[in-house]
Amino acid sequence: MATRSAEERVSDLGLAGEQEWLYLRRHFELADDPWIGFVFCPAPGLVAALRQRTEFMLRYRAKQLRRINPKSPEALRELMPQLFESLPQADCIWVEAVSVDGPLSDDEVGPWAGAWDWLMLRLNERRDALRRQLKGALVFAVHPTWKPRVRNAAPDFWSVRSLVLDLAGNENAPQIERRSVSAGAAESDDDEEYVPSVDAALAAVSRLAATSSPDPQSLGRLHMRAASALLNADRASEAVEQVDQALGMLQSQNVRLRAQALVVAGRVKRADNDIGAALHHLEEAVGLRESILAEHSDMPQMLHDLSAAHFEMAVLYIDVGDLVAARAACEESLALRRRLVETTGETPQTLRDLSISVSQLGDIHGSEGDTVAAKTKYEEALVLHRRLVQTIGETPQTLCDLSFSLNRMGDIHHSAGDTAAAKAVREEALAIARRLVETTGETPETLRDLSISLGQMGDIHSSEGDTAAAKTKYEEVLALHRRLLETIGETPETLRDLSISLNRVGDIHNSAGDTAAAKAAHEEALAIARRLVETTGETPQTLRDLSISLSKMGDIQDWADDTAAAKAAYKEVLALHRRLLETTGETPQTLRDLSISLSRMGAIHDWADDTAAAKAAYEEALAITRHLVQTTGETPQTLR
Repeated sequence: MATRSAEERVSDLGLAGEQEWLYLRRHFELADDPWIGFVFCPAPGLVAALRQRTEFMLRYRAKQLRRINPKSPEALRELMPQLFESLPQADCIWVEAVSVDGPLSDDEVGPWAGAWDWLMLRLNERRDALRRQLKGALVFAVHPTWKPRVRNAAPDFWSVRSLVLDLAGNENAPQIERRSVSAGAAESDDDEEYVPSVDAALAAVSRLAATSSPDPQSLGRLHMRAASALLNADRASEAVEQVDQALGMLQSQNVRLRAQALVVAGRVKRADNDIGAALHHLEEAVGLRESILAEHSDMPQMLHDLSAAHFEMAVLYIDVGDLVAARAACEESLALRRRLVETTGETPQTLRDLSISVSQLGDIHGSEGDTVAAKTKYEEALVLHRRLVQTIGETPQTLCDLSFSLNRMGDIHHSAGDTAAAKAVREEALAIARRLVETTGETPETLRDLSISLGQMGDIHSSEGDTAAAKTKYEEVLALHRRLLETIGETPETLRDLSISLNRVGDIHNSAGDTAAAKAAHEEALAIARRLVETTGETPQTLRDLSISLSKMGDIQDWADDTAAAKAAYKEVLALHRRLLETTGETPQTLRDLSISLSRMGAIHDWADDTAAAKAAYEEALAITRHLVQTTGETPQTLR
């Protein structure tokens, strides 16, 4: 099945933010004349997500957004020349300044307050000239603190506004702690979900830690954000230190914040391969969030928080191969998200969260061999993703989710032997992935998503016997994965993607009779698989990936009549498959892998005229295959 950490994809706006995005999007679609609008929001992350969606929407319509981002009060005072230069050129001018002043006496005017007063007075004086020259939209994204000052300093300019979005005033807005930041700061730090850059996060920790008697809760929150930033940068070992500091400071004074830190700790320890600690943290987080929900059962945010904790538990159990526990945790998450939809209605955020849990449960059903249940879940997720595209519009997030959902449906059709249906949905997914690269640029995320769709189309061509088309797709994928490795560096994801891609290319060379090229590709893939086991530990995924590469090398050696080398490779594969069966239990995948491995060993013994050993291996393989047919049904895969 296709896999992806959809829960951690960026640009979610929250329950309130999604509604505000709909207002903003519709205004852009309906406005015929130039207009002026204000977005009042204390959270830089939400402002950035709104801007990114707006930029994507405009770019798709061959229009341009120009961002003006004054980093200091002085830069805000110098805004007028740049603003007037942009008025006749840009389809949308987005002025983004979400900073506020630090604590001041009652009659003291801070530098940011003075700069906003000055700018609004100047805009009020030149409002007629501005409106004459304005080509499209002029949007000010501002901290809610400045809303009264904007109205008072520029009453005439304020009166000609066409749109005001106020995320701070919505009762369903994300929980935000209002805190002042020092004068001249480039950005506010109010949004709990906002993850800054690593340098900014570590600098914020250092600044507060250097003060006399820093507030433990404030410092703990900053350590938590630093851990998230480091985790996003694939620096898990450094993130562990930060999250441990956060947990030490965030005790029982704020239960909700403690639970949030525990969820972050679970993610960090999982990435650092400390599965026991990750499980402990997430179990504590679930317990705390269950107690909070018991006291505040009518609060949607509490339902959301608990469902997210159960989802993290499901992901962790999938990593260790405990599908029964993973299914139970995912079903808990899904039940809570269905309840959230019933409680708050069908908002973009609740529907997307629901689609994520539905898709994940589909993955688990697929891994358990319950293809019918998996298909039902994937079909529900696909309907939700198509609805989100219709409701929110074609944003990078909605299109990416739709593409991934289509690929999952392609997996189900392909495994059921319906190549035509699989090809149709995968072609749609590939078209979306190519479009996202063209419209949003070549980012690591868009390139990886494109590589997934290309690889799956290559699989379709291979199933159809179109080796040339499959080779073209696989070579494009391999080039993308080598590029991503050079760009991002050696992470477990980039290395694993490259190893899988090399094996695909090796298979194509082998089917074309180019054994030397096939061997070179498979040897490189095997070296990477062994390295991943050494560096990231013996997880079900790394061990199975190693077994796949070893099997392919064994096949190459077998066809080259190097029976001794082939036997050594197949023997190692068999040992790995028996280990995986003991570790993860009897799943369709572990049983099928073991059956195939036994058949290979049987063939090797047969060639060596060891009839007794061959018979024993074949009989065990046959017994497992019969067991699979009885337990999972007569599918093309079990009958093959």
